Order: sequence, then structure tokens, then C-alpha cells
Amino acid sequence: MKRLAAGLLLVAASAHADAPAESQKLTFEGAIQIALGHNWEVGAAKENAAAKSSQAAEQRAKRWVTLNVNSAVDRYREPYQLDFGGTLFTLHEAWTTTTVVGVSQPLTGLAYLSEVVDAKEHDERAANNDYDKARLDIAYKTADAYIKVLKARAAADVAHQSVADIQSELDRANQLRQAETYTDIDVLRLKSSKAAADQVALRAESMIQAALAQLTVQIGMKDGSGVDVADDLPAQPPAMAMALEQAQARALSTRPELASAKEHLAATKNYRTAAKEMYLPDVRAVAAWQHFTGVQPFQPEDEEYVGVTLNWNVWNWGATQDGIDSTKHSVAGAQLALDALPDLIKAEVREKWLDAKVKYDSLAVAQVQQQTAEEAYRLQKVKLDNAAATSTDVIDAETDVAKARLGLANARYDYYLALVTLARSIGDLPSTK
Repeated sequence: MKRLAAGLLLVAASAHADAPAESQKLTFEGAIQIALGHNWEVGAAKENAAAKSSQAAEQRAKRWVTLNVNSAVDRYREPYQLDFGGTLFTLHEAWTTTTVVGVSQPLTGLAYLSEVVDAKEHDERAANNDYDKARLDIAYKTADAYIKVLKARAAADVAHQSVADIQSELDRANQLRQAETYTDIDVLRLKSSKAAADQVALRAESMIQAALAQLTVQIGMKDGSGVDVADDLPAQPPAMAMALEQAQARALSTRPELASAKEHLAATKNYRTAAKEMYLPDVRAVAAWQHFTGVQPFQPEDEEYVGVTLNWNVWNWGATQDGIDSTKHSVAGAQLALDALPDLIKAEVREKWLDAKVKYDSLAVAQVQQQTAEEAYRLQKVKLDNAAATSTDVIDAETDVAKARLGLANARYDYYLALVTLARSIGDLPSTK
């Protein structure tokens, strides 16, 4: 959330451009920087932008003078001789060569080529915007995967804490059973609760490994590579830094999709104009030097000329008009997409902003719930020590406090996930800076 996150995420983290060593602990920004350098989707988008740049350069080159060299060597069965008044004239030898060096400069075609060049340059800029979009998407997906690892690890911590709490109560129950303060039923209930907590902890550990696997592949590493993550996000998440209207206005100025749509529309307009200019004749200025052997004296050995050529496709069964009609529809479609996009972006930002606001407001509720559940659990243990509560009461209280702890952890990471999603909708890279 660069810029956006200036007031959202307060802790800076180091960034790493190269892939991490095995078992290296990643930071939030470090994971994003690795993904931007190694994820295949970013690489493919970069290559596509480079291809569009080359296509634009190719079209620019077609506007200028071209140099062509044509050469031929022919071997006839025998020389061609003609008897004229008793004298033999050799029209060509058994071996002949022809070499033509020519230059050509488009004249009327310059208008057509200029439109195509402009279109290709718009396509190039659109591809660069698409590359920016790919970077945003991968940064968002990486940040999302990173936070989900932290979320899974927090769930495992809560599960292990529950196992420890119940084990402590079970140890206490075994002591009280020996003193005949507890019954076998109390001990069995706690054993059952401990087994259930163990199962939750095992599933939680599995979720951590699954989340890490997703993050590993997302940043461009091979499946099974050993990585770990550091929770360098603020322990107490900060409030949102932008009002809804500010977020929407920023999105309209930064979203690469909008810039790309504008470039696509401009390109289709250039292609439409170029299609209309196909009705014009192709007039070119030409000059050439010709060199012949084996055909003298009837053909000069060297010859030069300058001239003008004209190529005019007068009738092609309406193909030129069909091409014009096709580009008209392309322009209309691109215009419709561009006209609709601002409202779609604003609606998306509104949705993500409202979701982030709800997640932030939920934090305070989750904190209260966790504090009250912790206190209720403490009181139940005191009552149990004084024989004023049963094992069932303690198990219920421990279940409530585990849910509250998990709820608070989820609320924290869900808020950060919402901030990452909001940053993507605005067009900002996730960042702790």
C-alpha cells in the first residue's frame, strides 16, 4: 500500500531482490520484491511489453528508404545465337548474371504507415501498463499469501496454547482424582477435550505448511523450497489513512487498467484511420543500379534509373470496406470499455474500503471478547480450585477463550488482508513503508 500504507503500516522491512536461501526468513516487503523479480507472470508481461516495443520499432523503420539487393545466376543449355544475314549474334551466353541494387521510399503510403506506427506505439504503452498491472496483481497475491501464512501460524499458536491449558487442567485433575476430589468422569472429560485440542493443533500445523507452499510458488521458487516468514506487521494495526473519496480519486489516477484502456482506444482509432487509407494507391519513389553479364552487347553491362511506381488495388470485393467496418466496431467496443471502467473502479474501491473499515471496527470487538473470555476462564479455574465449578465449566470456559484468541488473531490478519486488497483496488503496491 505504497502512499496509502504510509498511515496504515508503520514498520519498515528490508527488501531482497534475489531468491532467498533455503530456510531464509522472509519479510513482508522482501517476499514481494522476490516475487516481482521471479514470478513467471511478471516475467511474461515484461516480455510482452518488450515484444510490443520491437513491433513499434519495426513499423517506424518501414517509413524510411529501404535498400534491396537481388541477384540471379542462370545456366542455359547452350548460348542463344541468332543468324542475321549470315552473321551469328549471341543474344545471351550459356551463363548469365543479373544484379539489381534498388532503393524505395514510400510516398502516399507514409500516411498509412504513420497511423500504424502511432497505433503500435499506443499498443506498446498499453503493454507497459499491463506490465504494471501484472506487478500489482503479483504483489497483491504475494502479500495475501504471506499474511495467510501468518494467519495460519497464529491459529496454530492458539491451538497449541489450548493444548497446553487443557494439559495443565488434566494434570491438576489427576492430582485431585487421587485426592478423591475429582471423579473419573471429570478426568475423562478433560482427556477427551485434550484429544480434540490435539487434533485441532495437528490440522493447524498442516495449514501452515500448505500456506507456506502457496507462498513459495507465488514468489517464483520451486515447490518444496524451505522458506519461513517474519511477522513484521504492527502488533496493533493502525487506522485507515484515506477517506473513501480520496481512495476513489487516487484509484482513477493510478490504476494501470484505466491507462491501458485509454491506449487501446487510441490504437483502435489509428487502425481505423489506417484502414481507410487502404483506398489510396501506393506510390513509391524508386532508384536502382543494374549489372548484367552474359547478355552483351544487346543489354548494357551497367544501368541506372530513377522513377515512380504505383500500385492501386482498385477492386477487391469489398475487403477494404470490411476492414474499415471491423475497426469501427473495435473503436466502439474500446470506447464502451473505457467509459464503463471509471465507475467499475470506483465501485470496487468502495467495496474494498467498506470491507477494510468493517474489519478495523471488528478489531475492537474482538479485543473485548478476548479479554472477557480470558477473565471468565481465569475465574472458572479459581472456582474449580475452590470446588465451586466442575470440569465441564472449565472446559467450556477454555473453549470460549480459545475461540476468542483465534477470533482476535483472525481479526488482526483479516484487517491486514483487507488493507492489501484495498491497496490493489487503488493501484498501490503493498508496502510496510
